[in-house]
Amino acid sequence: MKEFFALLDHLKSLYENGLYEDVKLLADLLIATTESSPVTSQPFFSSANTSTAFSSSSSQSSAFSGIPFQCDPKDKYTILFLYANAVFNLREYKTAEALFNKALQINRSNLKSKPKTLTSLDSETDIQIKFNLHLCLFYDKKYQDAYLILDSIPSKQRTVKILMAMGKLCQILMNNKEAITIYKEVLKISKFSIVAIEALLNLGLKMDDLPKMPSNISTDWLNIYLKGKSNLISRDYKEAIKSFKTLDSNLTHRSAEVLCSLANSQYLNGEYSNAISSFEKLHKLEPTWISKMDIYAFLLFSDKSEFDKLSTLERLANDMHQVSVNIPETWTIIGYYSLKKKSQKAKCFAENALLIDHENCQALLLRAIALGKLKAISESAVTYREATRINIYFYEAYKGLVETLLNLNHTKDAIQIAANAVKLLGSNHRTLALYGEALSRDSLTQEKSKTYLYKAIKGDPENQEAVICLVRVCMTLQQFTEALEVLGKYIRHNPSNPRLMHIYSELMKKCGKSDEAIIYMNKASGMDTANLQMKSMIERAEQNIETSLDESIQNFHAS
Repeated sequence: MKEFFALLDHLKSLYENGLYEDVKLLADLLIATTESSPVTSQPFFSSANTSTAFSSSSSQSSAFSGIPFQCDPKDKYTILFLYANAVFNLREYKTAEALFNKALQINRSNLKSKPKTLTSLDSETDIQIKFNLHLCLFYDKKYQDAYLILDSIPSKQRTVKILMAMGKLCQILMNNKEAITIYKEVLKISKFSIVAIEALLNLGLKMDDLPKMPSNISTDWLNIYLKGKSNLISRDYKEAIKSFKTLDSNLTHRSAEVLCSLANSQYLNGEYSNAISSFEKLHKLEPTWISKMDIYAFLLFSDKSEFDKLSTLERLANDMHQVSVNIPETWTIIGYYSLKKKSQKAKCFAENALLIDHENCQALLLRAIALGKLKAISESAVTYREATRINIYFYEAYKGLVETLLNLNHTKDAIQIAANAVKLLGSNHRTLALYGEALSRDSLTQEKSKTYLYKAIKGDPENQEAVICLVRVCMTLQQFTEALEVLGKYIRHNPSNPRLMHIYSELMKKCGKSDEAIIYMNKASGMDTANLQMKSMIERAEQNIETSLDESIQNFHAS
């Protein structure tokens, strides 16, 4: 037995030093040399549950001296505990799940043979096993099973870490009432758990309903941050932007979290240019920051103003590729870069992201856009619709769905979807423009569409799509003077768009202003010529990322 306990000590030492592969090998061999006790006489593992193979039971004789070792259930429990945690740290979650379950089974069997007054072999270890087992189940998306494992821990023994995990699972399982109760319990123990506070805000509680911060600590900055988060969750994006801007301006150093929240608020409010600027500052501050960077990629892809956005998107794709290829954001970002010219590859990248997280809305948006470019219009519409199901406040998905339905000549459906977007997202310049666009495609509602388009332009005079749509409606209705007036106002503030210059010159000819029309036509032609020199630069930039991507794709599918 001295040899056995010496080996057990070495196993513990290997684990403490983080040599998990050695623990895995030695624990497997050590279990193979032990004699099963009556309490644990069944095989430790079945091939159905784990890839690890064990030796036959102790009823068979051994050709080696000194084995099988005699050991009690507690020692076998210890071996399994170390073994399971080692493979857990090696991210072999299925094997870890089987090992954790076997350890718990040994403990339960041991309890049956003891008086009721005695406790388990090691209650703290038992709790740790259950927590790690819940993580294995969580990673396998077995959320109900994961919750039940944690719920089996007696309430008096639940640490704040366990409570937080239970709260998150309740949210996933849509048990909001229980989640609120648990998160409040977390805040009783840890008043500065910002994650719990944000979760309660997401569950509908107001700032006044939350526990107060300790009065002996100055937390004005934290209150402003939480106010911004509260406004963001309640979709009061303008107020959220104010709060995060205040923080960004007054903190001693820039905060990545504040910049990310500011950029996200600006994006959700339709302030794409400002959001790009904030994301740019964030990426410069923290090049390995992941959260919301797929939104940044979408914004860079959508921006048509400068060539620099393409090179920025290339750098972002390279940086995220270096961070990790096991997160959906990386594949979505690379997908947006590929979408510039290779829609089929972009679709594949989106699907890689969805393999990691099948409800990732930004990946669904990328897939829908790529399908649209590949002329798979019906499938694109289905993907947009799925994104709106997962996130009912996803404006970009509503916009894509409406435009796709219009391309399919499903005008009435498009009008209905746009009307729903107005109801859910509120009457703002973006939803009004979308509704006006849908109405403009039906000859019976074209005059009505003008009302919504004018409101949209009043809310955002820089909304180019709304301006173009309104001009098109006026031209269809042969209201050329009105169209000229609308476009003229926009061009006076945005004189560098050749497409609009061409339209403006055509309208001038319609209105009998031929001399002025020629001037604007020449301006537009000059702009087009100037823009042609960018083409070769863009094509060169698009080649830089391809080589490293192919290897990552192979590794991703192999894993």
